[in-house]
Amino acid sequence: MRLPEHLELLLTDEPVLDVYSYGPWRVPDGLFEEIAARIDGLAADPRAIELTTDEHKLLTLPASLVTAEIFGILAFLPGGGAIKAGSWSQLPERLLHRHLVNPGPLSTRMTRWDAPGGRWRPPVDWLIEAPDRDLAIELARECLGVLEGVEPLEERRKALLRLYDDPPACDMTLPKMELREHWHAHAGDDIVAAVPELLGPVGYLEWVCAGLLAAYEHLTSVAPREETVDSHLIQLLLQGSLEHVPAELAVALGEDRYRELQQRFPGERRGFKAGAWQEQTRAWLVRALVSGAPDACRAWLDMAMRFVAIVQGLPGDPWFPKAEWIPVGQFQTDLRRLYAPRRRVVNPLTEELRVPAGVRAEPQRRPELATSLIGQPEVTQALDELTRDKRPVRLLLTGPDGTGKRDAAQELGKALALSRDPLWVTDNLYAGQRLSDAVAKLHADVRDCAGDRLLVVEGLDGIVGDPGNGEALADELHRLLAVHPDLQIVALCDAGGDERIREINPVLPHRFRIARTRPFDADGHAELFRRALDGHGVRATRHAIEAAGALLAATPPMQTLRNARLAPYLAGQVVAAVRARTAADAEAVVRKQDIPATLDTALSVGDPLAELRDLTGLDTVKHEIALLVAGTHAARLRSESGLKITPPTRHMVFTGNPGTGKTMVARLLGRIYKRLGVLSSGHLVEASRAHLVGEYIGQTAPRTRRLVERAIGGVLFIDEAYTLTQSPLKGDYGHEAIAELVKLMEDHRDDLVVIVAGYQQEMAEFLVANPGLDSRFPKQLHFPDYTDDELITVFGQLAAADGFTLAPGTPEALRAMLRRAPRGPSFGNGRLIRNLLDVAVANQADRVATAAVTARRGAAKDARPARVPTKKELITLTAEDLPPLLEHPEEFFGLYL
Repeated sequence: MRLPEHLELLLTDEPVLDVYSYGPWRVPDGLFEEIAARIDGLAADPRAIELTTDEHKLLTLPASLVTAEIFGILAFLPGGGAIKAGSWSQLPERLLHRHLVNPGPLSTRMTRWDAPGGRWRPPVDWLIEAPDRDLAIELARECLGVLEGVEPLEERRKALLRLYDDPPACDMTLPKMELREHWHAHAGDDIVAAVPELLGPVGYLEWVCAGLLAAYEHLTSVAPREETVDSHLIQLLLQGSLEHVPAELAVALGEDRYRELQQRFPGERRGFKAGAWQEQTRAWLVRALVSGAPDACRAWLDMAMRFVAIVQGLPGDPWFPKAEWIPVGQFQTDLRRLYAPRRRVVNPLTEELRVPAGVRAEPQRRPELATSLIGQPEVTQALDELTRDKRPVRLLLTGPDGTGKRDAAQELGKALALSRDPLWVTDNLYAGQRLSDAVAKLHADVRDCAGDRLLVVEGLDGIVGDPGNGEALADELHRLLAVHPDLQIVALCDAGGDERIREINPVLPHRFRIARTRPFDADGHAELFRRALDGHGVRATRHAIEAAGALLAATPPMQTLRNARLAPYLAGQVVAAVRARTAADAEAVVRKQDIPATLDTALSVGDPLAELRDLTGLDTVKHEIALLVAGTHAARLRSESGLKITPPTRHMVFTGNPGTGKTMVARLLGRIYKRLGVLSSGHLVEASRAHLVGEYIGQTAPRTRRLVERAIGGVLFIDEAYTLTQSPLKGDYGHEAIAELVKLMEDHRDDLVVIVAGYQQEMAEFLVANPGLDSRFPKQLHFPDYTDDELITVFGQLAAADGFTLAPGTPEALRAMLRRAPRGPSFGNGRLIRNLLDVAVANQADRVATAAVTARRGAAKDARPARVPTKKELITLTAEDLPPLLEHPEEFFGLYL
């Protein structure tokens, strides 16, 4: 049994500020000292140094008015009557220590707490003596500013800053209560949501009552209590020493409940004993605590304390409630008493009086497993045996993505029927952390799950294989499995993950029952397709389901679209087509002819070779790709003739300036290789340095592996690849990405093409940065800049694709513009032409619309029909639509590259 992770700070000796409405917060080292220095700096500011008061009872007199303002803010920001606890909860004492007239000792007890009344004062209250209203508000705003960084107070602090940024238009010399009403009314809904005290005493009471009743209802559902809600409210009033039911409760609780409280109050009062009520409430909270509701307990305590504070302060602001009214301190003591780590000593009687094996009652059997897994007999058998076994579950599921590993873990979690839902963690939660932090998280996750919760670890092979922390985490997990014999754990790995773990830690896999998933055969895919159709509410014939199964089994995966994810993808396409041809009142039935012959997961249509031939320019590139295609055909012919062939390395380098078509050709090349049977899917995955290189040690290799896994079956296109070797930072991880990439290129050379691209000189330097790079990229294609004629042709093609035609003279005007353009390394080529076309289309739209409006106004003035632009005018681009020729053409290209 353990606390939720976000409350575990309460069991430590760390410097903690625990505002109940926010949660425990570890105070960063040096932060409070920094804030205290900010306060001293503001108090010494020339604008504030002469502003003092002799009327503050707790500050050294004469007290700075800004210090007095900050003192009030620190009391108010946690909330009116809200509980503020933790070892560093004495905010005024720690932040204003040298300004206090009688500073007391600072407590570091984690069970320390208080609940300040928290009265909010308008910015001109303490600062009334400021020379003008604007200065008063400015200083009040800076008083809030110096407190920045205390996370539990940040939301309310920022809300007040927004309020101070837009003060109400009223006289600052108004009586204080009237002045507050102006500020309250001026606060927006977003501010009041964060600072409900601005609703006024009655509005705040209503807000508190709503939270109190919600928390009480939740607690009584897990720890029933023999009292009604009305009796509970009356006893809270009596515990707060009230002698009557406040009339304001008629607004907060409704008139019916208010009358009920009035009628029952005298009877409850006669038999009420404060000490007995407190002990009963403490026992009730303990029952709720061990039932797994610590957050609900804290919520009730916070709302109950606010309730007592506000009803005591009526008709004014919340008062400072006394510590003995609500058992907050006792609850905090009980929390540490029950959940803090304890030493354990074996009682000798456990061995002396052990019940003989034949007499011991059999433990209750786990419920039968009802599995819905398809085509995974090894996993199904493992799940069945584990649910029948009485020992804790230790299961390692390894297999390709999309083969049901997560489904198996979920079904096992349901079959175990533990008291809490499974905890799922992934390898990303451990990547890039310091070793101490990663080990601490692993310990926390294991402690949280030991005994009553299934721990599911996704990507255990990734965690163990991390070059930074993997080996240490593997050792630590092996140790924790021995220390916590009641831990139930399921680990998920990719195909071969158990072997990768064994290479790092040969003993760890022996702690698990290993079950392997496998890709689905045609029958498995057919059943998945049938279930996907059921989800659409559509049925299919037996022949259609069989045809779908055969199609899916023959479909190559594409990125994450693989295995079980293919069936819903095909079902979506088929159902849409069937419903389109089916009458509205007829039943939609999928037949064999509705199943396509092939499933194009890459969504590539058309002839990529024809599209390559139609590209403008790039003659050398087209010739080189034609040779690659011819070589692939020749290799196939040799293979069919029984001759020995060695598959060539197809990875390439594309060099050239921006906008020369490198990405477009890479996409076409993937589709060409797919048609030739070289690649299974032919999709393109675009990447840059940010996709491969991590920020911390241990992130780069996994990030590179995931990127390559997405590209398997297609083309991985890495633009500006030279940036992997050009970082000036010491310890940059670009070289680690290159080393991992070189290894993976070799591992997947049969179904992966890697293309690296960039400027010609920079790419030459990139290839010599790693000894294995140059030999891995035997083919280098250079993409030259487009000529002016080619760029004009591209402009016409892009315009035609967008539905526009060029008026006579437009190409000539464009040629004059291009002739004056500087052709440096940053010249945009096709990218520039695309941007020029966008500008021309925008100018043409403005010209046509303006002409139409002018014609309409003239027609109305002359009482004649307005002339409507012709269709030809609407789709024609003229020379005047092009951007103007500037005195310095490089200015234009700087804007539109």
